[in-house]
Formats: sequence, structure tokens, C-alpha cells
Amino acid sequence: MEYFYICIHPMKRYLYLILLFLSFSYSKLYAQYGLQASIIAPTGYYSYVLKPTLGIELYAKIGDPDDYYSIGAAFGYATFKPTQDTFKTYAVGGQYNNLFPGYEVIHSYDELSIGVTNDFRILPDSKFCPVIGMDMYFYVIEVGEDDYTETIESYSTTGDDYWLLSFVPRVGAQYQINKEWYLSGFLGRSMSITGTATSQAFWKMSVSLTYYPF
Repeated sequence: MEYFYICIHPMKRYLYLILLFLSFSYSKLYAQYGLQASIIAPTGYYSYVLKPTLGIELYAKIGDPDDYYSIGAAFGYATFKPTQDTFKTYAVGGQYNNLFPGYEVIHSYDELSIGVTNDFRILPDSKFCPVIGMDMYFYVIEVGEDDYTETIESYSTTGDDYWLLSFVPRVGAQYQINKEWYLSGFLGRSMSITGTATSQAFWKMSVSLTYYPF
């Protein structure tokens, strides 16, 4: 008897689960729905390794756009490019603990996010409303890279998965275009709390368009 197996790539498996979660959330919230585009600029160690990139998010929020507080769910994706074609590395090894030169090549760095968003509106009845936000994100990171150290080791990875839990405080404003559409802009900073990847921090400059089917 022959058996057939379907292999789902780890990153795609996370994507399917997140889309399933969001489809359930959208069907239950009956509130605000939106699309957000963000310029993501890594800082610290990651600014040396990764270039700034564009991230896209879909979100759904409970509550009216003119409420003082609203909470929602968000799903996003971003892919980063390395700042260099090849990074020089070094390792200590051998019989006499010598210093050996090497290199690393990053082929891909993809990041999926699922989070909880919180908006606090200062002047909710105003057409132009300042907003303070606090978000919590779970990031799934997939890295493909090659590493080589002279005389010691050489290996390649094409689908290593890591995760990070981060919070994102942000400030911005919301502008009411009409009864159904709202335009918002934010500046936030994502800072990781825990996870299997190296601690990550980046600036996040966002513009979002929200639809409210009143």
C-alpha cells in the first residue's frame, strides 16, 4: 500500500493559521476594518544586518471610530534585504584555539506578525483626533543563510524559524474623511520581550486606512 504525504512549509503553516484566526475574528467583530503600510527601520545590531523595508498589515477592531478606546487583532508581513552581499565573520577553534576568518550570506529574512492593537483617542469627537496606541505582537521569523569558517565548518540553512514577543508603544493621529473612512498616521517603536531570536528593536512609521460600515 502506498501512502502520500503533503508537506507544508513551516512559514506557510503559520500563515494558514493566522489567516484562519483573522477570518474568524473578522466574522465576529462587525466593527472597523483596515489596511496599514509601515516603513520598518531596524536599530542596533539589526540596522547593521538589515535594510529598512515596507510592511503590510490587515486589522479589525472592536468599537466605533469615535470611542475613547478600541481593541483589535492585526496580521502583518514584511521581508527584509541584507545591507551587504557578504558579512565577514570569525571563529576560534582548532588545536590551539586559533582565530579563523569566515563569512555569512543572508539569502532571506521574512517576518510574519500577529498582534493585539489598542487605541486611546484623546479627542474622539473631533474630526482630527490625537491617538496613543499600545500593541503586542508575536513575530514568526524565517531566515535563509550560508555560513562558512575556514577549516572549521560550513553549513547552509534555508528555513530556520524563530519567534519573538514584542510590544509597540506609538503616537499619532486619526482624521475622519467621511462617515465610513478614516485616515491615520503613527510613529512607534517595536521592542522584543522574549523569544528564540536575537532581541529586536525597530522604528515603525505607519499610515493606515480604516473602513467603518456604520
